[in-house]
Amino acid sequence: MTTGENDGRVNPAQSRKMAARLQAATGSDRPVLFRSTAGAGHGIGSSLKERIAEQADVLAFLFDQLGIDASKWEF
Repeated sequence: MTTGENDGRVNPAQSRKMAARLQAATGSDRPVLFRSTAGAGHGIGSSLKERIAEQADVLAFLFDQLGIDASKWEF
């Protein structure tokens, strides 16, 4: 779950509640990602820098959960 505190379309509390419900409902030990950003809005209301940072966090979380070691990748 990702949310921006300046989201004019969706109250950020809804994302918090959904993440808490997912965490309570799961039978696994896996974490639920919740990321809230003070300076972000709804999609276009976020700067490019913020959107890139959000995607980097989401991908880092995904890679961690899948056990992918990106440090061994060659670019």
